[in-house]
Amino acid sequence: MKRILVVEGEPVAMGALCDLLAMDGYSVVGSCEFEEALQHLREEPFDAIITDVELPGGHGLDVVRTARQTRPEAPVLVMTGQVNSLASEAALSLGVSRVLGKPLRYETLIAELQSSIPGP
Repeated sequence: MKRILVVEGEPVAMGALCDLLAMDGYSVVGSCEFEEALQHLREEPFDAIITDVELPGGHGLDVVRTARQTRPEAPVLVMTGQVNSLASEAALSLGVSRVLGKPLRYETLIAELQSSIPGP
């Protein structure tokens, strides 16, 4: 079973996204807290990472940097309400697989995951 880390500052959105991914057969770890997300990345294996740009206590780009250091082979997807922003450009320069706009279309996310990490 493929493991995914979901980092989303809004608890309701994080829970909903984790539930949807779990229903599609993924093992999901969700975090609303920046430091907790970094700890998960340092201590646990993940097949993919999904993070928001804006997080309480930190920035999603730091999640991307840590993911690139600790899990360089894992695809990283970034979610943001401002796709055409400096943060999106910075995320792409850090090697994210894709920047996804909010509100997030689940169909787009799952298609991206399936192409990045085949099979749940």
